[in-house]
Amino acid sequence: MIKRPTSALAAPPASLPDNEDILRDILLRLPPLPSSLPRASLVSKLWYRIVSNPGFRRRFLAHHHKAPPLLGFFSEDFDDELETDLHVFTPTLGAPDRIPPARFSCPSKGSLLGFRHGLALLKCGPKAIVWDPVTNYQCSVDFPPEFNVNRQMRIYFGAVTRDDSAGSNAFKLVMLFHPIFERTMYASVYESEVGKWGEIMSTQTFSDIFKPSVMVGNKLYFLILYRSNGFLQFDLDNHSMAVIQMSKDIPIPEGSDVQALRTQDGGLGFAVVSKHRMQLWGKTVISGDNVVRGELQKTIELDQLLSLSPSTDVHQSSVIGYDEVSNTIFIWTTMGVFMIQLESMKFTKVCEDTSIRGYFPFASFYPC
Repeated sequence: MIKRPTSALAAPPASLPDNEDILRDILLRLPPLPSSLPRASLVSKLWYRIVSNPGFRRRFLAHHHKAPPLLGFFSEDFDDELETDLHVFTPTLGAPDRIPPARFSCPSKGSLLGFRHGLALLKCGPKAIVWDPVTNYQCSVDFPPEFNVNRQMRIYFGAVTRDDSAGSNAFKLVMLFHPIFERTMYASVYESEVGKWGEIMSTQTFSDIFKPSVMVGNKLYFLILYRSNGFLQFDLDNHSMAVIQMSKDIPIPEGSDVQALRTQDGGLGFAVVSKHRMQLWGKTVISGDNVVRGELQKTIELDQLLSLSPSTDVHQSSVIGYDEVSNTIFIWTTMGVFMIQLESMKFTKVCEDTSIRGYFPFASFYPC
């Protein structure tokens, strides 16, 4: 008779995780779309109990916190009768994830400066308004006195960032301005946790571009100089500024539109749009003399990609919006506005309106 080894017979079977633990891990990997958890909750009482648990929802947000969905965009228009700016939300997701436009009603009629981490930043007279469209959280921050001298003769820029921890309302606010007739940019940082502004710093430059910033790592990049294609780099860790010029080796035809990008590998890139051609540059390096150099990654013929009419060939396309999280760019043409995801080149026509205006993409988690 053949005897089996005692050790093999004595080995206990491997234990499996609890069924609910496996299910939780599976549900955590659902896409972070508005309909995902509500639809999952309808499967069974067990699924409902899991996804409705506050602890699970916190884990779900933490799991996806770096990639919130692009819910839509706010477009900026001017109301002649009210003599004020209006900000209207347009959803871009299809059913069942489409958010009704009336869901997000902008609380301020001031100038919209941009979105980041689910927060909007607006300038309203002598103060900034930080607003979360999903929760309707609002915080009004008075500018330092130095920001309000001759306020009508100054150009303002800004950016807001939120703490990574889920559900936190803590934020940092970076505000910049330059007097119209001066070539000096001033900046200061407000931290909500301490409730005060930092020192006012300055650097010799000005801006003739009015696009929101792009965040790469711990730095914000504002495109500021149209003719010389320069960026203002603001370091959030050091609270310092530097003017970055684009290398002369990067061809930028007269009349081109330039947009800073955050590349797929997390670096700084930029798009150069000329007529109906868009070139994407990446693998950038900023040298010691503050000149950025890069490599051409891709050339896109927009008229072919978007099937534009030949009658539009002579017109210049423009970049009117950009979402750094999804790497999605908004392009204006005489046939309407198109949203293009720059990795897949998947595009959607989001508006027939041919008026050139600001488009502010809004990426956030919608409550389940």
